[in-house]
Formats: sequence, C-alpha cells, structure tokens
Amino acid sequence: MSVSEEHESVISAPADRTGPAAEGAGRPGRWWVITAATAVLVVLLCVRNRFLFGTRLYEDADMGANSILIEQARHFTLLVGNYSREHFHHPGPAYMYVQAAGESLFWAGLHVVPTAWNGQLLSVYVLNATLVALVAGIGYGWTGSPRAAGACFAAVVAFAAVHPAMLSTDWMPYLYVPMYIVFLVAAASVAAGRARDTWILALTGWFLMHGHVCFLLFVPVIMCAVLAAVLWPRRHDLGASVRSFFATQRRVWIPVLVISAVFAFPIVLNLVLHWPGQFGYYLAYTSSKKVGGHSLAVTVRYALWYWWPYRDAWIIPVAGCAAAVAVARWVAPVRLRRFLTALLAVNAVSTLAFLYYAATGIDDINAHYIGYFYWSAPVIMLLVVVLGVVEAVPSRLGALTALAAVALAVTALAIAPETRTSTNSSDPAVAGSGPNTDPGLPGMVSALAARSGGRMIVLRFDHGSWPDVTGFLVQAERTGVRACVPNPAWTYMMTAQFICTSQQVAAGQVFWFTPTAPQGKPVIGRLRQAVVTAG
Repeated sequence: MSVSEEHESVISAPADRTGPAAEGAGRPGRWWVITAATAVLVVLLCVRNRFLFGTRLYEDADMGANSILIEQARHFTLLVGNYSREHFHHPGPAYMYVQAAGESLFWAGLHVVPTAWNGQLLSVYVLNATLVALVAGIGYGWTGSPRAAGACFAAVVAFAAVHPAMLSTDWMPYLYVPMYIVFLVAAASVAAGRARDTWILALTGWFLMHGHVCFLLFVPVIMCAVLAAVLWPRRHDLGASVRSFFATQRRVWIPVLVISAVFAFPIVLNLVLHWPGQFGYYLAYTSSKKVGGHSLAVTVRYALWYWWPYRDAWIIPVAGCAAAVAVARWVAPVRLRRFLTALLAVNAVSTLAFLYYAATGIDDINAHYIGYFYWSAPVIMLLVVVLGVVEAVPSRLGALTALAAVALAVTALAIAPETRTSTNSSDPAVAGSGPNTDPGLPGMVSALAARSGGRMIVLRFDHGSWPDVTGFLVQAERTGVRACVPNPAWTYMMTAQFICTSQQVAAGQVFWFTPTAPQGKPVIGRLRQAVVTAG
C-alpha cells in the first residue's frame, strides 16, 4: 500500500492497513513501551522528590487556592477549573480531579505521604510521566521499533531537563506544557493517517480546554486542521467514507465519544445551573480594552522568547526549521515522512494560533508564564530531527544512538536542580509563581480555633496576605474548623463556600492577617507573609 492510500484509509477502512507502520500501530508492545516510559519518569521524579514521603507540607498561595477546589472535587461537587487573576474560573475541573485522586489515594488511602498536598503532587508526577510516555508510544506506533520510542522519549525529556518544572511542579502554567506537546504530536499522527491515536487527541484536547480558557481557541483550530487533512483526500466520496468509518471503526470513535461526554458533562452542567457560567466572564474579558493591541513586532518577540530567551532569538527557529524540514524531506525513511511532515504542519498552525493569541488575547505581554505551553514549538522541531535521524541510520547504530540519547536525557533531568520541586518562594512578590508551603498553618488554625470558642473564624486581611489566607482555609476545612472571609470580591479565588454571610460576621470572631502588626495589637502568631492579630 502506498503512503497516500494509507492516509486515505483513515476514514474508509483503517483496519486494512498493512506494512511496518500499521503493524506498529496495532502491536500490544506499544502499551509496554508506554508503561515502561511512565515508570522511568515516575521513579525519577519520586526519587528526586523523596522528601514528599516524609516531610509534612502545607500549601498556601495558588496551591492553597487550588486545594480549596480539590477538596470540593473529592466530594464530586466541583464543576469549574482553577481561578484566573482576571477574577473568573477556567472552563473545567479535570486537573483538580486528578489531584483529588492523588490526595485520596496516596494520602487518605494508602498513607504513603504524610500530608494532602504531597499526595496531589504525586498524582501530577504520574500524569506528566504518562504524557511523555504517550509521545514515545505514538512514535512506536509509527515504526514498531523501540529505537523510535526511545528517540521520542529522549527528545521530550531532554527539553524537560532545560525546564524541569514542566514535569515536577503542580503550578498550572507548567501543567499545560506536557499536555499540549502530546496534543500536537497526536494531532500530527491522526492527520498523517493514524486514526488509532484519535483518543489521545481527544483526551489531551479536553484536558487543555478544561485547564485554560485560551485553549478554547487552540484546540478547535488544530482539530479543524487535522479534520481537513483527514477529509481532503476523500472529498469526492466524503459521505460514503464517513458512513463507512462510523460503521466499521467503532474502536476509534467510541472512545472519543466517551471521553468527550465525560469531559463535557461538568461544563454543560455548570452552564445549566449557573447560566451563562464562566463564559459570560470570558466574553467580557475578550471584549475589554485591557487585552490585545500588541504590535506584530512585539508579538513576534514574545513568541521568540520561548525558542531562545536571549538576543538574536530568530536564529534558533530558522535553523531548527531548516534542519527539521531537511530531515523530514530527505533523511528520514519514507514510511515516516508523512508523520514528520504532519508534525511540522501542526507546529506551524500552532505557531500562527499562538501569534494571534499573543496579539489579541494577552493583557501583559511581558508575562511569559502565560505562554509556557508554546515551549511545544522547539520540542516538536527537536522531535522531528531526532526521530528522523535515529530511524534513518542502520538499525544497530540507531538503537545505540537512541539508547545513548535516553540515558543522557534522563541523567540531565535527574541532576537538574529544578527537578526537585520548590516548596517555598524566596520572593513574596511572586508568591503565586510556584508551589509555596508554610509549616505554621496547622498551628495557626488550632490557635485561632481555641481563641474563637467555637464561633465562626472571620478572616480579614490586607491584599498582600491572601497567600496565607488560602492556606489557612484549606487546613481549617481539613480539620473541621469553621472559617470564612467577609469580602465577596474574593469569591473567584476562595469560592462561595468560604464567603461569610452577614450573620456569620456578626456572630463570629474576627482575626486580621496583615504584613505588620497594628500598633497596640498583640500578635497571635506569624505565617509566611502575614502577622495574625485579633480583630
């Protein structure tokens, strides 16, 4: 079967494919590859962060705000995603449910970690390791060779060694990075003719749309590009091909349908219960004057930062693109060229979408964390080059090259300082930029509970003290202590669950969280960023 015939069979009869690539796609060995790659990364992350198994860590700041949602997810009541600094929630709770599962399993169930946040972090390690392993599995599906799987695995891990936080932390901007990489690789695989990877495309696409509102742009745009690539060769008999696909390829579309139903449910339910839900905020934000308005030059410089955050950054994408195109066109084996070309095409579509997003949808063009997921662009280029070269050389040399690449990449990740997740920011001004913990939180909860005499604890605070408040509320909930904040303006972060009613304020015991103690007020205790006094 020719390459073009194989591509067309995605719609009509993908089960009839033959050849090495098709055999690789259906081999049970792919799941062994995925399992082994997942295990390697989970073990590496757990060894580098072994303090999680013995150190009591109590989260605050953004992690505390996420844990407020995660505790709701543990009771299956959460319908929205993590908060945005623009005072709304992102579309869906998928990431929160993953972390809730980690907390319930590793902390509450198996007791392998001493505190809840430690369990959440372990679930993030499992998720991220699985995502990297799926890239290796997709590569194996196209070739049936372990060296291709190793090449794909090494390419992603090598880049992760440069930015280890994309695998080792649970801060949301980092969580999108491996998910978006897999989404693009799966999109390229499906566009090139591998329909069996559609479930990966659907799963990662839904995760992304749950995680951040910007992916309501990226995912549909890339999905449409994939759909166009799949349908174009069958445009002359499209109706018959589609009917044949749904009649014969249930193993492809049924998992996609199930995944879509599960992920769409909380978003739809939230819309039904709270119309227009968060989408009203999204429309208000996108139509406001605070977003967009960036020039082409500013936008391009912003995008180039993810390739090379120094001067003359344009050299890296130009050289990388030239090398990747050369490998895909002339070096790689014929059976891989469609896939590698699709990777380059999907990367181009992603880049155009990112430039549009940066120009029209970002308010602070200097805030690079907003676009961390665009690190996918250099990763895809590296993946094309490594996979194409490893598969082009003789099999024995290719296997040795892939093995050496895996060993070097894993070693680099293992010794990278940021592979050990940080538990405390040294700069209070960036308290929300990563994991932060405070060992004083449980003691403060107990102290205020004793002073309140069973009454509701009412927390008043200066704006700069909010990181301590989110941590306090989480620990209070976990220990059965009642607490709330009286300002409804904080609902977007602390949720309606912790907003005081007027009766609770009147009958409760007030405490203040401030950067410094007011004159004449006795200090009850100190947290990471606040001094606590009685109101």
